[in-house]
Amino acid sequence: MARERRSTPSRYARVRFLEAGLTVLAEDGYGALKLAAVCTRAEATTGSFYHAFDNWAEFTSALVAYWREEKSRRPIAEARKVTDPRERLTELIRVGLSLPHDSESAIRIWAAQDPEVHAHQEEVDRERRDFIAETYREAMGEDTDAERFATVSMYLLVGYESGTLRSFDALDFGMRTFLALAIGRLDDDAAPGSGPSTPEN
Repeated sequence: MARERRSTPSRYARVRFLEAGLTVLAEDGYGALKLAAVCTRAEATTGSFYHAFDNWAEFTSALVAYWREEKSRRPIAEARKVTDPRERLTELIRVGLSLPHDSESAIRIWAAQDPEVHAHQEEVDRERRDFIAETYREAMGEDTDAERFATVSMYLLVGYESGTLRSFDALDFGMRTFLALAIGRLDDDAAPGSGPSTPEN
């Protein structure tokens, strides 16, 4: 049964608990995501928590929705403002490297156990992949390779977040090397004489 609130909580009151939840996930993992841990990170009482959220289930649903909106959709929206597709690809590397990888690693573990979280995770991965593909498509002018480049880009990210041999430097190297390969492909295609050859008579 939902608790009756005395007044509507402010956005700040909710966000501080949501950010605390992401910190708990990042530093201690999904198994540590408990009310006491979140309140400790937020430096707040359980009474303050229950003023912001009716119950724990409401909080966890809000936490995953907050992560999706603020840590994925908002960066995508900002990257979309970069009009040149090549420059946008470079911006997407910056976005990919600045994601809350430790929190996302814990969310991927959580998603394996919770259908609601799993649905959000699938949609986030799809939204990211689709935007990368869209950008490659603008840069390359065709679909097949754009889809492949986008899918491999996501493999780099998901592999890093889910792996046990994690190296941020290697992720940085992998993303930049892969983009250089793609840009080199674009430059080769744009070079004079790179089009289909004309059969000799």
